[in-house]
Amino acid sequence: MLGSVVPTTGGIEKAFYWGDLWGCDVVQFYITLSRKWEVDEIEKEKIILFKDAWRKSKVKEVVAHIPYLVNLVSENDLIKEKSIVRMVAEIERAKLLGVRYLILHPGSAGKQERRRAIKILKESFDSVFDKVDPGDVKILIETMAGQGSSLGSSFEELAEILSVLGNDKVFNICFDSAHIFAAGYDIREGGYDKVIKEFEKHILIEKIMTFHLNDSKTDCGSRIDRHEHIGEGTIGLDFFKRLLNDERFKDIPKIIETPDTENRSEGNLLILKSLINREF
Repeated sequence: MLGSVVPTTGGIEKAFYWGDLWGCDVVQFYITLSRKWEVDEIEKEKIILFKDAWRKSKVKEVVAHIPYLVNLVSENDLIKEKSIVRMVAEIERAKLLGVRYLILHPGSAGKQERRRAIKILKESFDSVFDKVDPGDVKILIETMAGQGSSLGSSFEELAEILSVLGNDKVFNICFDSAHIFAAGYDIREGGYDKVIKEFEKHILIEKIMTFHLNDSKTDCGSRIDRHEHIGEGTIGLDFFKRLLNDERFKDIPKIIETPDTENRSEGNLLILKSLINREF
């Protein structure tokens, strides 16, 4: 199941126009405005329009990304409280639209001890779930590149996050190729099996519910998050070929977040599609 981040200029229902144009099985976008804290109430007519566009589309799955404003472990109490309120709004909006997957960066700890920050993440989600029942919505903790004080750049720490959060029904993983590469997991040619086995040492493979398929501008272990077009970065094509032909992940949404979305996404998807059913 392959797809892309898509534009939603003119309304979130426009996601399906781009998804169908590029031949996407899955699309990803923000279901709320990403650059402001306040979330306006969505009109009933907009919900109907969105669901009708989805029904008519060939797109099978919709994935939403939580805006980067949200930091549930922030040292700033005001930011943390705003993040809790926003997380509630995101879950409520996802339920209204029928969106099952919400991808979340686990947060930046700042000067806090990392294990303490993970406990704060749990406390923040306890507050979120006091206000909203997640229902069928899955919150997917994204693997991170390790920039600054961001949590979740090692499989060990991701496993600890999942363990502390609990609630296996709700919390799962979004596996980002560029991020794990920048974090030090070498997925270049010959590294696929080793890295997947390393993941499985710490986290059940079934916990991966989406992939972000991005090449990287930076080298392995750089801890710098810079996405590149497929096959034009430092990862190369072998990882993507191996993943796309791994039967365990056949039905898992795989989304590109490459630069120059409107002009290059269709081409990036064609490259990935060309790797399916290829021998290695």
